[in-house]
Amino acid sequence: MPLRTAKTLLSRLRRHAEATPGTRLSCRAVVTAAALVLPALFAPLARAEHFDIVYPRLTVIDDPRALFAKAVLDLAMREAHADYTIRPSIDVMQRERALRELAAGRSINLAWVSMSASDEAMLRPVRIPIYRGLIGYRVLLIRKDRQAEFDKIDSLAQLKTLTGGQGFGWVDTGILRDAGLNIETSTYDSLFPMTEAGRIDYFPRGVVEAWTELAARGAANPDLVVERHLLLAYRSDFIFYTSKHDDALASTIETGLRAAYRDGSYKRLFDSQPEIRSALERAELARRTVIHLDNRYLSDADREIPGEYWMVN
Repeated sequence: MPLRTAKTLLSRLRRHAEATPGTRLSCRAVVTAAALVLPALFAPLARAEHFDIVYPRLTVIDDPRALFAKAVLDLAMREAHADYTIRPSIDVMQRERALRELAAGRSINLAWVSMSASDEAMLRPVRIPIYRGLIGYRVLLIRKDRQAEFDKIDSLAQLKTLTGGQGFGWVDTGILRDAGLNIETSTYDSLFPMTEAGRIDYFPRGVVEAWTELAARGAANPDLVVERHLLLAYRSDFIFYTSKHDDALASTIETGLRAAYRDGSYKRLFDSQPEIRSALERAELARRTVIHLDNRYLSDADREIPGEYWMVN
């Protein structure tokens, strides 16, 4: 029995009994109705499941990349009427360790990383892009005194003469290397000073990540800027993953996200984010020279994600 219907029935019977004092039938009806209605009122509370969500801490500073993903997660959990708490892991984890921990069900139970067929073989994916595909639209972080060099690059072949940087175990590392680019790997936190020191020439970042990251690291890395000329583009995005043994959490997030898309609340959340609006305005995507890359790491199911979930296809 729906909660609203149960409350309405009980209220009407109570008013009827009060209007006809001494009527044993009406009072009995109220008692009978209460016996039927009260379990319906309290059953949802008894069935409610609490999720204690722990996600991997990926950096030693407060991670600006986590803000929107957590906002999307919160929306999904509210849409699914789920109760939860959330906190980062105690230890900083690189991607590979985080996914091992997640698969084993040890120190974390949720992660959001780039979609990958190999990860899906050991984890439970929620195949709804968190950033509508914008993680696969990559601008480059460079030293601010090197823009003139990058202005002369108009092709993949020219970019191959330089060295980029990506994190250990990132899907993006494989995508860029598959394209023939020279890519060095290190920890996420190390890649910013490596770029600033000239140990690598550029550090590709998702268009919705780059400016937020620079704002968070401006004091430590003041000579870094977002390169103005190039854009690397491939089909990719972050999605939520749980352990294969935690279908309850994955199904709850998936149910909530699908509902959020249907009722428009996800789109309203996305459009309301000043960091996303600012990044898209500052990126001036239409003016950039686009270098398209293939992503062989997508599963067949990833490739079939409906277009409604993507801003870019």
